[in-house]
Amino acid sequence: MIYEEDKPIIEIKDFSLYMNNKEVLKSINLKLYNNESVLIYGERNSGKSALLRAFVHLNEELFSNVYGKGDIKYRGKDVREQEKKYLRSNITYTEPQYLQNLNYISLKELLKVSLGVSPHSLSYEHISLLKKLDLMNKFVDLKSLKYYNDLSNWSSADKLSLLIFISLARNPNIFMFDSILDHIDDVLLKKIKDVISDINQNRVLIFATRNLFRYLDICNRIIVLKEGRIIFDSTPKEFIINFEGDKFRNL
Repeated sequence: MIYEEDKPIIEIKDFSLYMNNKEVLKSINLKLYNNESVLIYGERNSGKSALLRAFVHLNEELFSNVYGKGDIKYRGKDVREQEKKYLRSNITYTEPQYLQNLNYISLKELLKVSLGVSPHSLSYEHISLLKKLDLMNKFVDLKSLKYYNDLSNWSSADKLSLLIFISLARNPNIFMFDSILDHIDDVLLKKIKDVISDINQNRVLIFATRNLFRYLDICNRIIVLKEGRIIFDSTPKEFIINFEGDKFRNL
């Protein structure tokens, strides 16, 4: 759309996805480029989550009888030919269910599995990021660490910030936030936006949401999905023009 002179990081060509013999994505064609901040907007069951999960083979793990037609390529190579571990180290996907999953793992286990570190071996970059997300108080002394090692003791807002920390600290090429920022207050959202904006260079940021206008200030591209099809793909300015012309008011 915008950066045709560059090679796309993600390229999707004529991709359709089926779950239990139902077509949930229909002939998707899409290219994503470095330095894009993309908002994917649509109603519930429009296909937003299915599309993002397809980048890293997650649909097959969550649902039965899943298959696709067409191509999805990461850096020019079909994702079906790439190891899941490699894909998921370069493309991070975060969604609301992950907040519930944190109740069944300790902080030490989470840091070890996701980053290969312990609470006592965090790097300067990790500490700096934790401070920006107002999480450093959980690590300041042994008493705090003992209490907060049980993630069920964390508030929902702090769990969300922790997931954002894990995603950013893994330093992937593509960040995918699937509706996980939709239900937080404006103060926390601004804080997370500021942190995310700092790391946008040479990466792709993707926000899937049903709350369109909360993200317009940090996105340079809007994609609208409806019933599994892309019905709009352009800049926020073009979207606003079309929205005011009633084209999307029934979404």
